[in-house]
Amino acid sequence: MPRLILIAASKSRFGARNMTRLQLSAHTRKNLMKSYTKKLRREGKIPATVYGRELQSKSIEVPLEEVEQILKSPGGRLSLIELKLDGKASKAHPVLIQEIQRDPITKKILHIDFHRVSMNEPVHASVPIVLVGEAPGTKQGGILEHFIRELEVKALPEHIPSHIDADVSHLQLGQSIHVGELKVPEDVEVLGPPPDIIVATVRMPVVHVEEVAAPEAEEETKEAAPSTAESGASEAS
Repeated sequence: MPRLILIAASKSRFGARNMTRLQLSAHTRKNLMKSYTKKLRREGKIPATVYGRELQSKSIEVPLEEVEQILKSPGGRLSLIELKLDGKASKAHPVLIQEIQRDPITKKILHIDFHRVSMNEPVHASVPIVLVGEAPGTKQGGILEHFIRELEVKALPEHIPSHIDADVSHLQLGQSIHVGELKVPEDVEVLGPPPDIIVATVRMPVVHVEEVAAPEAEEETKEAAPSTAESGASEAS
């Protein structure tokens, strides 16, 4: 089971900034055959790869249960992890989850890539944007639309937030919140999208009006008046 190590937490609007640091046990995977990979999954383990700073790419295997606990932790897939390789504390590596491959149907985890990082060098990450609050404009019939769902950021590994809150509690009908208005920690640099891009807006619902065809003008009908032929009397000569 992963061991949780609590470190300082930041303000809640930035989400968990690696407030729980997790340790994950891993073992070198020497057998790369597909049959062995299937055997691993049956035993509750996941094939994985770790690479990055001062570390050659290694094929490893990690316990599925521990990985699932990390993904359910406050930091989620952005958690800073101490990867303990082959049971040796001296081989513990600070890593971030780089990529998770899942079965398209069952959604089960098939493979994970871990990226070894330096604690003194910033890294890039995609951080989710979470809408918080209730927009007053929705009580006036408006619809809240969420357009931008992630921020590309740059920060030291331990400063990466699990998410960024977008407060919509002030949005009236027709108002929006932009990327540049988001409250981001001072030690986190936003790389994109640009500041003027709309994150969320409250818009009026679209009303579809069906056109009703105008009735065709009725042709006026005239009644024909009866005609009478009168014969005049002629004088007989």
